[in-house]
Amino acid sequence: MSFYDNFSKYDDCAPPGVLLPKIDIESKYYKKLGISKNTSNFQFLKKLCWENMKEMGFKNNKENKPYFERMKMELDIFEELGFVDYILLNWDILNFCHQNEIPTGPGRGSAAGSLVLYFLHVTKVDPIKYGLFFERFVSRSRAKKIEKDGTIYLDGSLLADVDNDIAYDRRQEVINYIKLKHEGRTCKILNLVSLTGKLCIKEVGKLVGGASEEDMTAITDQIPVKYGKVAKLKDAVDENEKFADWAKSNEKTFEIATGLEGLIKNTGVHASGIAISHHKLVDICPIQKTKEGDLISCYDMNWIAELTVKFDILGLKTLTVINNTLQIIKENKSIDLKTEEIDLNDDFIYKNLQELNGGQGLFQIEADTNYDVCRRVKPRNLEEISAVVAIARPGALEFKDQYASFIRTGDSELVHPEFSEILDYTGGIPLYQEQLMQMAVKVGFSLDEAEQLRRIVGKKKVSEMPKWKSKIEEKITENNLEKKVGDILWKVAEDSANYSFNKSHSISYAILSAWTTYLKFKYPQEFFIALLKMAKFESDPFDQVHKIAMELPRHQIKLLPPDLAKSKMDFCVEENNIRYGLDSIKGVSEKSKENIINFRSGKHNNKFEMFQVAKDAKVNIGVVASLIQAGALNSFGDDRSLLVLEAQSYNILTDREKRIVNELGLKYNFSILKLLEKEVMEPVAKEEKSVLMTPKRWGTFVSKYDQYKKIYTNNKKHIDFANWYYENKLLGYSYTCKLKNVFSKKTNALLKSCEEIFDAVDDSPVKYIGVVKEIQVRTSRNGAKYQQIVVADETGIVRAMFFEFKYQPNFIEKGKTFPVKDDIIIVSGQKKDGGIVWMDNLNIINNYIFMKLSDVK
Repeated sequence: MSFYDNFSKYDDCAPPGVLLPKIDIESKYYKKLGISKNTSNFQFLKKLCWENMKEMGFKNNKENKPYFERMKMELDIFEELGFVDYILLNWDILNFCHQNEIPTGPGRGSAAGSLVLYFLHVTKVDPIKYGLFFERFVSRSRAKKIEKDGTIYLDGSLLADVDNDIAYDRRQEVINYIKLKHEGRTCKILNLVSLTGKLCIKEVGKLVGGASEEDMTAITDQIPVKYGKVAKLKDAVDENEKFADWAKSNEKTFEIATGLEGLIKNTGVHASGIAISHHKLVDICPIQKTKEGDLISCYDMNWIAELTVKFDILGLKTLTVINNTLQIIKENKSIDLKTEEIDLNDDFIYKNLQELNGGQGLFQIEADTNYDVCRRVKPRNLEEISAVVAIARPGALEFKDQYASFIRTGDSELVHPEFSEILDYTGGIPLYQEQLMQMAVKVGFSLDEAEQLRRIVGKKKVSEMPKWKSKIEEKITENNLEKKVGDILWKVAEDSANYSFNKSHSISYAILSAWTTYLKFKYPQEFFIALLKMAKFESDPFDQVHKIAMELPRHQIKLLPPDLAKSKMDFCVEENNIRYGLDSIKGVSEKSKENIINFRSGKHNNKFEMFQVAKDAKVNIGVVASLIQAGALNSFGDDRSLLVLEAQSYNILTDREKRIVNELGLKYNFSILKLLEKEVMEPVAKEEKSVLMTPKRWGTFVSKYDQYKKIYTNNKKHIDFANWYYENKLLGYSYTCKLKNVFSKKTNALLKSCEEIFDAVDDSPVKYIGVVKEIQVRTSRNGAKYQQIVVADETGIVRAMFFEFKYQPNFIEKGKTFPVKDDIIIVSGQKKDGGIVWMDNLNIINNYIFMKLSDVK
């Protein structure tokens, strides 16, 4: 009998809601708590909470009364709403992590507002200490219990949601545990990707309207973006006059695009969601397999949430970086440090944030926008880091200067005396959703009702909003408050829906920010090694290496180049510096690691031995070339282009020829090119019988050799630039020379570094060189198109800007082309505030360096 047979009596065959998975608790936990295995799950949960509370030093006294009262209230609500097994499911999975030393985050989302989860060690945030509300996580109004034939089901769309951050490199272990614990009842979740209005307009405009890519980019730039959300096409017509005019003139294109908007583009796998079911999944949900062979639901996350528990396991790279840092500190300094031992009130953390000069690796701070907010705010405590996290988002960004001014002066903008106590600590800005809830409580609503208000306004449930406006008016009258108080509350509710943030989440993430700040500035060598080890998991590993290499000199640390004899496979400590890892060199694949280890352990007294050992170790010639160009084999010669040519030449030889060459090596000081010149050309000319190669064989050899010689002939003209180029392409940074020094000689111009641009006087003329990292085309409010070119060198990043109408005609007249990503350019212009350069002219460097045969072609 299938599961659906149980529901054949109902009009629809689907179950009435989510039946929570069965919780199987190991006997040892009952024994540890001193209770019977027959104890109900609620009593087990209750006992577990109280015992953990005692272990954490919370005695039942007057001082801790709020904790005991809050704990009882939360437990009662969990039991009343039927959430006990869901809470235990979370405890079971997080407990597995703790038992197996898998790093987990302090918390995520509204779950950090639960004291029960804090005492279960699911979160690490004390919600009472930071003023977090349980009702933001669970409220009676949100939950819905459904009873059918004596069985309790839950409304999946209203189920409390606990997201869990797990160390990136250990996430799969947690997923495997869930699979084993709930065999046949768990799978990944389908993700549906829909067509956006912008994409539809752009593609339909090109296909139907015959417009160019550039023209359609200009049109789609007119589609409004508010608080990070792109407007729907029909809304865009109402909000932007220019877009409306275009839509009117291109009626057919617009009609087709609006018809396609929102349709499913493709499917994928949800990044973190895992479905866990009470019943066998095949009985309640169609299942398919991914390319990797994992089971995945055929329902997306909204549908699967109606049938199963959706459990989010998020792999967080920062947790891996923190854990690796702690391990390296233990190995390097014999200090067994735990994150829980880091004092979040330590002035050391905030002193470094106030003097911040480089944010790489700082959680929720390193991104450009967040970094700018942090530098303006200069946080002095965890609450202010939390504010940085909350402000550094679309919508809230408009308050960054107001909040920064409040931090400097202490002057809070008074909204109304009735709400001053609630808003004063954020400078009068209703920054958090919890503040809106407090304001609602202040006028007479319960916290449960306040959460309803937050949800309805936050989710923009238009049909229910007028009712709540009336409720606020009634509550104001009922409690004899002035009408203005109600008006302010309603306005804050409406406005803050676009920018207010969940404080439970921002406090949790502020803790991670504080941990990374402490470790980065207290143990920079260990922290940066951990960061570099994680770089290979980023979408652009070399961009990460580049950014880290820029910061290391500020900590008096060098990133030493890769060296076959000194490097390990991964980044490692070398005295007070960091040695580059061999497996992070571009071209060194996972498959070649073992071969390189064998290569390292071989005898390398001279070049020929090195070439032969590489062959014997089955190290591909392409990998050998990468090692040479990266400088890992510099002990065999400084001229890397020549050494690559020699390696390629040796590789072309037959095994017999290699044996002869090895024997003759010392005679020619192990120069294979000299050896071939003497031992091939001369004997062949004298028609001696015993020759290294016959004329025919020599012709075959030369036909291959000449191709590699073209690379060498080209690159030897630009030795310094070639080395800089090799290093940046293969390692992500240069250690032998700076780009400005290479081209200052070539151009006879005094070029500045990107770092020097920031120190230049505003409005002064500047000229600098760098690599194009990104090009953004934008349209100003008055319709003028402008470009922003992000340029970087070894010292920093500078943004060059220009208006196309002013600059482009001159550029085209000179017969030049615009740069593209990874081009090297020289920029001239005027330095402005914030390190921006308004560009007068640019030149693209055309000194091409070849690294492989395809480059020559």
